[in-house]
Amino acid sequence: MKHLITICLLTVLSVTTKAQNQFHISQYMLHQAFMNPAAIGSYGNLNGAAFYKNQWTGFEGAPTFQGFNISSPIKGSANHLGFTFVNDRIGINTNMDISGIYAYKIKTSQKSRLVFSLAASARLIQSRYSELETDIANDPLFQQNSPMVLQPNFKFGSYFYTKKFYFGLAVPNLLKNSLAYDGSYQGNTEFDFNDMHFYVHSGYTFDLSDQVTLAPSVMIKQVSGAPTQMDINVHAVFKKKFGIGASFRSSKEIAAMLNYQIAKSFKLAYAYDFTFSELSNYSAGSHEIMLLFNMVEKKGRPAIEAPRY
Repeated sequence: MKHLITICLLTVLSVTTKAQNQFHISQYMLHQAFMNPAAIGSYGNLNGAAFYKNQWTGFEGAPTFQGFNISSPIKGSANHLGFTFVNDRIGINTNMDISGIYAYKIKTSQKSRLVFSLAASARLIQSRYSELETDIANDPLFQQNSPMVLQPNFKFGSYFYTKKFYFGLAVPNLLKNSLAYDGSYQGNTEFDFNDMHFYVHSGYTFDLSDQVTLAPSVMIKQVSGAPTQMDINVHAVFKKKFGIGASFRSSKEIAAMLNYQIAKSFKLAYAYDFTFSELSNYSAGSHEIMLLFNMVEKKGRPAIEAPRY
């Protein structure tokens, strides 16, 4: 029964990966550059984040994600440069996404900014067939791993922000990547508007008192081959040090989130996801941890910086 469940899960995951080849982290509102490359333009200092997520614990071959992002403004200009790496493993399948990001910031008023961004990315795909357990010992079809296939792509993002509000639109893949086997593995890249994914996200902060800030946010994902997904999130931040939050997703998941400012420039965050779909009968939920840094200089933060909680 355990192997049957695992096979069914991997079958669903393979179909899902084909339709929705983007990873999902619960705490994207803390470091929005993972979802929208234009968000790097809202920082005034060297900054970044690293995360690890173990999804659907209890399932053999369930997804795991690791990644980091780092970016910095170019001093004396409106330009920003960044780099993102994400490693996504589902069963025997590994996807690595490496992206170089450029963003340009426009001053729209004394209290607002607009950022446009383009990222060039390389996607590396491999299947480790040698890790499979087969009924036939030393099955020649599963003795070797597939070669590492490189596929190029681009990402686009736009991001408008003030001290209290932000609104972003991102297209995580401008091109369609596919993989086929005809005696050998061949990667294909083409433009297909119908295959594009679109992310829209927004948030606002309310100062309830000198010590408490409330930060609701929302994200809508339009993904080719999958239903539209909505996330509704809310964070309460106490004394700008400790944050507690919750998230509800239309994909029948909820998440509880905690974060703490462990030093002036470093924050540690944790999220626990639980699904109330049929997967809850087999999974103990998902765990995610994130370390964020923002190297604030002695002169302090810039006059306008987007809310991130």
